[in-house]
Amino acid sequence: MRSSVFKGGVSLPPPLFADDGLNDNAIIGMWYWDVLNDRLYADARMAALFGVDPLEAMRGTRCDAFVVGIHPDDRNGVAQEIERCVRAAIDFRCEYRIITAAGERLISAFARCHRTEGRSAGHYVGMAYDVTRQRDAEAITPTSRVADHVMQAYSLSSQITDDEIRRKLKDVLVQLGMNLAAEIKERPI
Repeated sequence: MRSSVFKGGVSLPPPLFADDGLNDNAIIGMWYWDVLNDRLYADARMAALFGVDPLEAMRGTRCDAFVVGIHPDDRNGVAQEIERCVRAAIDFRCEYRIITAAGERLISAFARCHRTEGRSAGHYVGMAYDVTRQRDAEAITPTSRVADHVMQAYSLSSQITDDEIRRKLKDVLVQLGMNLAAEIKERPI
């Protein structure tokens, strides 16, 4: 696994999906979006996935820079869902396609909304999973069914005041993502 070096000697991971051993259903990117200042900060993998300069993503860029990386047929729907979630100050959950050098990929993304004192959306912390192989194979497993239900519960948890429950649901989602990745890896192609 080679790293590419950009101006300034910053070492970044190799391009996403370039035979880097990334498993489907693995977390492929994480981000933090400061809604009030429209600054989205993302890791290098997330930036590469959406065609955004990794250094620019680490310094923070407009959310629109990432929306452009979404498949043209899905872009408006995702933008509308982002807008709806921000207006309602609720968590974001969406599936959409992106186009990479390796072909079309299906992404499942979710982000937790953190509200300001005035109860409006202040910032989002999120992650994305590649669910292409799972959806292509229509591999409905007990783990994937549980993950869907926990994802729904996590989305609804924004309506309650118990932060501990939301934190535990998030931890369960991360563990389920790792379990799904292991299941896909073990499944014959």
